[in-house]
Amino acid sequence: MKNYISESTYVFLALLITFSFSCTLEDDDGATQEEQSLAEESEENTNVKTFTYDASSFTGTYTEFSIPEITQDVIENEVVLTYLTDDGSYWISPSQPTDHTIKFDFLAHTVLTVGTLILDYDDASGSKHHIDVGDLETFKVIIIKSPNTISKKAINTKQQIINELNQVGINMNDYYAVCNYYGIDY
Repeated sequence: MKNYISESTYVFLALLITFSFSCTLEDDDGATQEEQSLAEESEENTNVKTFTYDASSFTGTYTEFSIPEITQDVIENEVVLTYLTDDGSYWISPSQPTDHTIKFDFLAHTVLTVGTLILDYDDASGSKHHIDVGDLETFKVIIIKSPNTISKKAINTKQQIINELNQVGINMNDYYAVCNYYGIDY
């Protein structure tokens, strides 16, 4: 009887170990399926995070995005680039609210607050412009972290990133040049 209990214990332990290694818990970040399909984070460059949104459903005079990665530190120290396309072949960089350059047949301004990015649409006269479903195709947000932010050094990292891009001849408004430089998929 003692031998039977000992063998049963070993069999039970073997099954327990096998079961514990074969079962893993799946991570659930709480995002809806729509959120998961709309935004994707690039893993190619650890200093760059990329979020891509289907803009074909944008409607109204502004579009607001919840992006938890936009912290006060990111606003103050990192470079946040945004690009918008209406057909996938020509990408524009929405301006800051003080820039009144017509990119499409309307202005698109980027406004950053902690956890939020807003695209605000105006016409050439500065009046609100209404975007209809299907007017736009894709919206992309690129957050570029500086190595100094990663190492917690106190340097104006935003200007450092801008200087680096300027020194190598990269125009931050050129979507393809930025993607090529950082290894980001179009």
